[in-house]
Amino acid sequence: MSPRVFLGWLLALVFLVVSGVQVAFSTDAVRARHKTLQSLQGRLDAASEEYSRLQIELAAVAAYQNVERTAEDELGMSFPDAVQRVEP
Repeated sequence: MSPRVFLGWLLALVFLVVSGVQVAFSTDAVRARHKTLQSLQGRLDAASEEYSRLQIELAAVAAYQNVERTAEDELGMSFPDAVQRVEP
């Protein structure tokens, strides 16, 4: 085997090994990013659930009956017996 052919085969083998190592590192990086993505999606789901619960709680607190009860019980407010029109 001539030195040129041997050098060609050796160079091809080196490139093959280097590309294999690069594939391994790339695969590991993709797995790490996928794990991070899954973690962030879980946090997003949890935050979305919490936001939905808070919206429901806000709607319940802001309901007319609750506002009226809070005004009467905590603030001592009441509806007037007669309504008077005030002119500017």
